[in-house]
Amino acid sequence: MEIIPAILTNDPVEFGELMRRIGESKKFGRVQIDFIDGEYAANESVKVSECKSVKRYPELKFDAHLMVTERNINKYVQEAKNVGFDRIIAQMESISRPEDFSALALDIHSPVEAIKPYLPKLKYVVVMSVEPGFGGQEFNKTTLDKIRQIGQIGRINGYKFKICVDGGVQKEHLKILEEAGADEVAVGARRVLEW
Repeated sequence: MEIIPAILTNDPVEFGELMRRIGESKKFGRVQIDFIDGEYAANESVKVSECKSVKRYPELKFDAHLMVTERNINKYVQEAKNVGFDRIIAQMESISRPEDFSALALDIHSPVEAIKPYLPKLKYVVVMSVEPGFGGQEFNKTTLDKIRQIGQIGRINGYKFKICVDGGVQKEHLKILEEAGADEVAVGARRVLEW
């Protein structure tokens, strides 16, 4: 199971410092950066344009997790592509055309049935285990059933998506998440750098 440091900050200086520490650690192959527009959730993050320094880390791949409203989604997607993010994840509840994305995040309050129609085309499913948009929350174990259900749908139908769990993950959760069928976990960068 791959561990992906996730950066959620509204401070470009802190973003740069976390990126430096992640790069120097040489422990990770991918980084997730959370982008929040202040409308989808009552929080704001760095802007995509403030993350151009990711180009200094050619050894890393980057996810842009977009927690933004539909009216902002196209702008964020285009900027993320221009900066060099190779995986762009949309919160499926915030958009009217989830079928336009190959990576979707499922809100903790949304049932598996909500994402089921899109699974055949997806390469990546993020199962949120906290409320989207805020760090420091506690992992919700109801997520385990969702991982199992989504994984079973994938196996029965021969779908090829990966499952990532995002939010509140601590070291002690890794084993149960892997057993439930998670391929990846996104863990707060400050926390995972201490592991």
